[in-house]
Amino acid sequence: MPETRRRVQVMSPQLADRIAAGEVVERPASVLKELIENSLDAGARHIDVLIEGAGIELLEVQDDGIGIEAEDLPLALSRHATSKLYDDGELEQIHSFGFRGEALPAIASVARLEITSRAVGANAARHLRLAAGILEEDTPAARAPGTTVRVEDLFYNVPARRKFLKAPGTELGRIQKLWRQLALSAFPVDLRLQQGKRLLAQYPAALSEADQDARVAAILGEEFLRNALRFAQENNGWRLWGWLGLPSFNRPRADEQYFFVNGRAVQDAGLRHALRSAYADVLYQDRQPVAICYLELPSELVDVNVHPAKTEVRFREARQIHDFVRHTLAEIIADQARPRAPYLPPTERSEQRSGAGFFGTQAPLTDLAVGRVREDSGDDYWQKLVAPGFRYPPPPSPESSSSSVSDPEELWKGYPLGRALGQIHQRFIVAENKEGMLLIDQHAAHERILYERFKAQRSTGQQQALLLPLQIELSPAQGERLEERAELLREASLDWSRSGPGSLRIHACAPGFPQSAIADLVADCLAEQATWQAGQGDERLAEMACHAAIKDHHPLSLAEMNALLRQLEATPRYTQCNHGRPTIVQWNLAELDRLFLRGR
Repeated sequence: MPETRRRVQVMSPQLADRIAAGEVVERPASVLKELIENSLDAGARHIDVLIEGAGIELLEVQDDGIGIEAEDLPLALSRHATSKLYDDGELEQIHSFGFRGEALPAIASVARLEITSRAVGANAARHLRLAAGILEEDTPAARAPGTTVRVEDLFYNVPARRKFLKAPGTELGRIQKLWRQLALSAFPVDLRLQQGKRLLAQYPAALSEADQDARVAAILGEEFLRNALRFAQENNGWRLWGWLGLPSFNRPRADEQYFFVNGRAVQDAGLRHALRSAYADVLYQDRQPVAICYLELPSELVDVNVHPAKTEVRFREARQIHDFVRHTLAEIIADQARPRAPYLPPTERSEQRSGAGFFGTQAPLTDLAVGRVREDSGDDYWQKLVAPGFRYPPPPSPESSSSSVSDPEELWKGYPLGRALGQIHQRFIVAENKEGMLLIDQHAAHERILYERFKAQRSTGQQQALLLPLQIELSPAQGERLEERAELLREASLDWSRSGPGSLRIHACAPGFPQSAIADLVADCLAEQATWQAGQGDERLAEMACHAAIKDHHPLSLAEMNALLRQLEATPRYTQCNHGRPTIVQWNLAELDRLFLRGR
């Protein structure tokens, strides 16, 4: 049957609006987003939202913004009409959330919409009611300056769109998720969300840092705030601030990562990659950090005219911005516990006073402070792992030191990790500092020290020759994989040669790597499923550090424990191991008092 020839013609305004609504109005949450952003652009300081039926039956937004002039109100419901953008020049420097002039007419075309607005300085308000984009009522009204938009029966005239909505519970969940996102983007605004007569969420205006912390805690939880670092960094007019969860506070999914660019919530793969890269050394690959990041840039560097929903942006200096974010966040994570060494005058360094503690006679505290290993410990393994190449950060200037360090017995109070008191089951180190008591995971702590040391040595390609070559016997399967895994062995800093069809000889390894751990490292390289692949440098170093670190059930002397604490303090990101687990747990004196019900 021949096709009927159809002529080209211009769409009706109603049809064009309904098609455009498909890009802007996807579900109730997208309606709420557009209306809230209009309120924020109007300078509102109080926004009340009422929903019924998960926003499908009713969604109403009231604000106290500057309002819309009575004569402009009908125009605000026309496509491509806006007060936020007048010419091409302004398009290059957008400072408002909205600018397309599409939201209100798009919403009105697929719902029943009422809008009442009174401009600041006007004597009265004006009220319009529309159904499917057709004006049904235009009357004067009474209200305080500001705007109320009421949207009912969403998609009532587009059944195909309505049936694609999810269950009310799912749609409500999306509204609440958006509400939390909006609350994080608008600290100065008092926000209230209500479903029927039930209050779902209310966030008072947060003008001070304490109030902002309280809002963050209300949204992400008190536990996040207790395990987060508040930060702010500025460089050449670019500013990054927010809250970073500690590496030990992580999630299996990236659903609690919030990014805001010039106040606008965005989804950007580059920013997500920069965040994840900043945590690369302190998180398992399958775990995700929790973070709230606000990036403030000159508006000409950000193109928000990418998608009608305005949730995506394009950066004009994308690589530099990515590196700025990654470097800043990595520095914040590394600096979360920057060590501070007390100043020790040269005359006092030479003193050799010792004292007795609960766990027995201690090594001289001057030795403990500078991290020297007791010469008579007899533990060659430990001396090889801890002593070589030890460097402590420069001490502060003499002017900043206090007289409290004149007594060597008090030196430990000047160190973040204090002094060791003993071991628990040869697995954890018990220490005291001026705040209270600490437990240190000896394996995790040493693993972090070695990982950072191996990273520092990587660029030099250094190797340490073994006194005698180490012979390692291979299984038939390992022998077959030897040639194809040669690059892995090289990246593991192993100098090797074949000594027979079923064996190899190791001649050198990474400096500080214990000979007793070489066989395990070779086994990992030659395993059927290798722990890492060639080219994955950091994963290789992490695995090497894990093999080389002291293990559980390894006894340590007090001098050795204190040497470990001093090296740990001098190590970047020392509060977490390479996998994001904590190396240290601290209790202050008040917390210890509460454990024993003291002060009640």
